[in-house]
Amino acid sequence: MDIIRGISLKTALILIGAVFAMGAYALPSRPEPQRLVNDLAGIFSSRQTAELEKNLVAFDDSTSNQITVVTVNDLEGYAASEYATRIGLDWGVGSEKFDNGIVVLVKPKTAGSYGEVFIAVGYGLEGAVPDAYAKRIIENVMIPHFRNNDYFSGVSDACDMLMKLASGEISEPRESEGDPSAVFVTLFALFIIVCAIIAIIGKNDSGNGGSGGGSGGRRTIYMGPVITGGRNSGGSSFGGGFGGGFGGFGGGSFGGGGAGGRW
Repeated sequence: MDIIRGISLKTALILIGAVFAMGAYALPSRPEPQRLVNDLAGIFSSRQTAELEKNLVAFDDSTSNQITVVTVNDLEGYAASEYATRIGLDWGVGSEKFDNGIVVLVKPKTAGSYGEVFIAVGYGLEGAVPDAYAKRIIENVMIPHFRNNDYFSGVSDACDMLMKLASGEISEPRESEGDPSAVFVTLFALFIIVCAIIAIIGKNDSGNGGSGGGSGGRRTIYMGPVITGGRNSGGSSFGGGFGGGFGGFGGGSFGGGGAGGRW
């Protein structure tokens, strides 16, 4: 009897562990390569996805605030609020310094289930995007579009509003600090200037060495044109342009702020 009880207890523990493991893997893992628009439900066209990604990457580059859009066909038993918050935490949306991430979660409506949406807001942006504002965006902007099966317009318009709100709270260009390319260009420009000055002084010294100072010993130094590097000079662009892809999530944290809705 004790053996049976032991086996039953062991089996129960295994089953409990399996349940927790299933819950842990129910959420989508952080995408590789990382991106801000993750249309797992397939509700956007490729053009719409690219347009939305471009806008959100530009916003991330210019302010360091990150807004990620995630669409799924099934919430796997989670409440939409928990699902969105867990994604924010597991993926590290936003920067670790500012906790300035936002997750826009959309589960489209199907014949057998409601459509659900939740906007999860990181700690650092809760002042800029209060729960009441997130609720208004969902009810007044997103759901009216969603009811017409226009998911892209609903998400795009919501992101536009969230970007305006979020940029008022934290606005720090992502690449403004410690950009190695900008430092290199500055040092290289200084090196060219110094070399030009040394070359000109040396030339004047050799030309006036035996003349006895024909102009009263006065020396004229001509500074010729100096080529310096900059953001828009030559064929390369350094600094604020950064037209490339998303650089990655930064380890932001979430505390349950935000709002949701269904239709």
